[in-house]
Amino acid sequence: MIRVAAYQGTPKTTFEPRKEQIHRALQKADTENIDFICFPEGFLTGYYAQESMARKTSLEVHSDIFKTFLSEISQYRVTVILGFNELSGSNLFDSVATIEKGTLLGIQRKHYLYHNYFTPGTTFSCLSSKGVLFGILVCLDSNYFEPARLLAMQGATILFCPMCNTVPLQHSYAKRPPYYSQFVARTHENRCWLVAADWVWADDGEKVCPGHSSIYDPDGQEIARSHEGKEEFLTIDVPLKRLFQDKGRRMSGTPILFQQITAIDQRRSL
Repeated sequence: MIRVAAYQGTPKTTFEPRKEQIHRALQKADTENIDFICFPEGFLTGYYAQESMARKTSLEVHSDIFKTFLSEISQYRVTVILGFNELSGSNLFDSVATIEKGTLLGIQRKHYLYHNYFTPGTTFSCLSSKGVLFGILVCLDSNYFEPARLLAMQGATILFCPMCNTVPLQHSYAKRPPYYSQFVARTHENRCWLVAADWVWADDGEKVCPGHSSIYDPDGQEIARSHEGKEEFLTIDVPLKRLFQDKGRRMSGTPILFQQITAIDQRRSL
């Protein structure tokens, strides 16, 4: 078994209290023998509608501030998937860091953007920790087939999905649906688990996020979902024998039909 968790909560308003919040979560994760914990999108820096705030709070991965943070969490055994606003040169990315015992294993940048001040990421790379191959879909990237497919083709068995679904009150995600069709599709078609961690944002008269954290199995079944409006760990044990690197026909179909798709794609690109 491996134990995976989605952390659902509301980030504190400034950097130091957010770090304390993360420390408390990591302490709990280690106490409960959790192997992987996924935090929501933008959790380390905050996630902002205004570009000025996003830039002001952003972090460079080679900066002393980020390196100090890595050192501070090196004591924890759990592998951390953590969203933040990443500054690289003049570009601002909606990124997720994967950290194991203070070592930065990789950065995944969001491709399908909600805020146009971000620069889109262009690659999706599979990562490995504790003998598990996995990938990251940042929120809206889970709505489209290419990111998950690229990761699954590299052997990903789990897709971690940090989210921030703080939306206007009239938005469809202001309330929780009975199931998440994009999660059903991504898990079933790629034979992957999916662990989604979301914010909680109380109704302030304009926006709300009830918390859409959930876990889906490789057959597209919802295994666990969080409670609305509650800060919590959503935790399950995953049998190692149900981590599928061999995707079978779900991902590629048959060679004959795959060749037809490829041929149509090539004609369309001419």
